[in-house]
Amino acid sequence: MARVARGTDRARGARSARDWDGGRHRGGGELDSLSAVLRLIRSGAAETRQEIEAQSGLGRAVVAARVAALIKLGLVAGGDLGPSSGGRAPRQFRFNGEAGHVLVGSIGHTSLGVGLSDLSGRLLVEHHERSGVDIGIGNAIDRLEGLFASTLAEHPNVGDIWGIGLAVPGPVRLAAGRNGTPENHALAAEWVEHPVAERLRSRFGTPVWIDNDAHLMALGELRAGRGDGREELLILKMGSGISAGLCWNGQVHRGAHGYAGDIGHVVVEPGGPLCRCGNSGCLNAVAGGAAIAREAQRAVADGRSPYLVEVAAQGRDATAADVGMGAYRGDAFCVELISRVGGTVGGTLATLVTAYNPSLVVVGGGVAQAGEILLAAMREALYRRSRSLATQDVTIVRSEMGRTAGLVGAAFAVIDDLFSAERLRTWIADGSPAVTDERPAARPATTEAAARRPSRDRHRTTRRSTSAAAVRDR
Repeated sequence: MARVARGTDRARGARSARDWDGGRHRGGGELDSLSAVLRLIRSGAAETRQEIEAQSGLGRAVVAARVAALIKLGLVAGGDLGPSSGGRAPRQFRFNGEAGHVLVGSIGHTSLGVGLSDLSGRLLVEHHERSGVDIGIGNAIDRLEGLFASTLAEHPNVGDIWGIGLAVPGPVRLAAGRNGTPENHALAAEWVEHPVAERLRSRFGTPVWIDNDAHLMALGELRAGRGDGREELLILKMGSGISAGLCWNGQVHRGAHGYAGDIGHVVVEPGGPLCRCGNSGCLNAVAGGAAIAREAQRAVADGRSPYLVEVAAQGRDATAADVGMGAYRGDAFCVELISRVGGTVGGTLATLVTAYNPSLVVVGGGVAQAGEILLAAMREALYRRSRSLATQDVTIVRSEMGRTAGLVGAAFAVIDDLFSAERLRTWIADGSPAVTDERPAARPATTEAAARRPSRDRHRTTRRSTSAAAVRDR
């Protein structure tokens, strides 16, 4: 696992929000303005007091007080002097991403990843391996928990962990609907006996956010990938199953209850292959990674693909990724199968593009590694089945972030919620959302760390983290 840059450990006791209010908590107005100023600095939309005043509409004295409070809290740092417009050069301010850190994870059907992010959404370390739900949900959670623990043990100087973000396959119901946060959720039926959020929260002593992997991949691509600088995009995740994530106005569109984008169960071939949902001819059953792998194994048995026969000779079953590589190398069967899959998925994509009119479609997931052969077939079906008004400016590209997109998106899901005005109220008086009476058992204090912590641990306000909703059958 890669090394991580050493973070800065903050002494929060003297940085309480009570300090900026003169020891008094006068209500929501101060916190609303604090949140507004922080949002402008975090986004880079404003860097000086004058710019903050202009964009927030707040007065000079209020802006000065809020900036000073954010500096005291360790969330903002003073930077260089900006260009002068004739008078005194203004001081620039920047968001301090090292004020805290977030653990992030992604559980797929055949893959598992973990990472450590700072509060700017920058991954400081990441690790991926072949694992996931297919080895059993319980086993996958055990492995995830172990990787989180080892990450923290290897990097004891990153300071407090402010939250955990986790991407999972399948629909995730948000208890409070479209305006709810991924911390309040319920997973699909197969997760009922595996309360992953409660396990992680109990062990690491921090809130846990969980969302669908396509939603978080879309958020990751929007903030740090192909969609950087845009306000909207559509991501098509093509792995063992197929799902979509839509970002609009800079935010993930999750639908009324969080199920938006579950397109793998749209029927595209009535009477076709049986899907695990019980219906026949679903997109997953016809064009998902598992369906591609089944076709590949039949081709091996029939000797129709020289490349896949070579794969089988190595003692393993051919996968969708193998088919993609075979297509790249010119194997006729693999080219035909990937082209067929691309055409089928492109037909469903045409409906999404017509409905939402995105300017950018990013294709991610393991099957996307098939590259231009897949994308060309998708484009052909899209342009043939959609009106020109919907497709005249749309671009279809393959993800450059790959598996990293879900981890980055998980980090931003946590960070965005932590710094929302509503959430900020619940922890700002303590200086950090990591304040909890549940000590992380996986991270025993080193002698050096213990020497820094005693006074902080004895005297800080104790508050239990907000509990995630119980995992239940949907």
